[in-house]
Amino acid sequence: MNTKRVTGCRLLVAVSKRLAIAFFVLVIVLFDARELAAQASFPPININLQYPQFQRLKLDGGYVYLNEGGMSGIILYRESETNYIAYERRCSVDDDVPVVVDGSGLFMKGCDSTFSFSDGYPTGGPVRNPLLKYRTSLDGTKLTITDEVVF
Repeated sequence: MNTKRVTGCRLLVAVSKRLAIAFFVLVIVLFDARELAAQASFPPININLQYPQFQRLKLDGGYVYLNEGGMSGIILYRESETNYIAYERRCSVDDDVPVVVDGSGLFMKGCDSTFSFSDGYPTGGPVRNPLLKYRTSLDGTKLTITDEVVF
C-alpha cells in the first residue's frame, strides 16, 4: 500500500474530525446566543419581605406577582422560609398571555400548559421547556432577584 495515500487518508480523517467538532461547538454557541436573546435584562430587584404587599410570602407555598423584571413580569414563590423562587411569567413559547398561578395555588398555568412550582418544568400540555428561573438571594428580610437565569 502506498504510504503517501495512507498518510493522506489519516490527514483527511483528522481534518474531518476537527471540522465536525468545530461545527458542533458553533451550533452550541448559536443555540446559547439564541437562548440568551430570549432572556430579559433588568436591574436587581430588592424586596423587603416585611412590607404588607408581600404578606403572602410569609407562608410556604405563598406567591406574589411582580410587574417589574422579566419579559412579562415575575412570579415570586416561597418554597420554604429560606428559599424563594422567581419565575418568568412568559411561557417558553411565544404567547402574549402571561403565566399565572392556578386558583388552587398548587401549580402555574399558561399557553395551554401547566408548570410545577418546584422546578418550573411543564407537567402537562404542549410546552416542553421550563419557565426561566431567576437567581434569588436572601439576607435577613431582604430578598434580591437578579436577571441571572439559574437551572
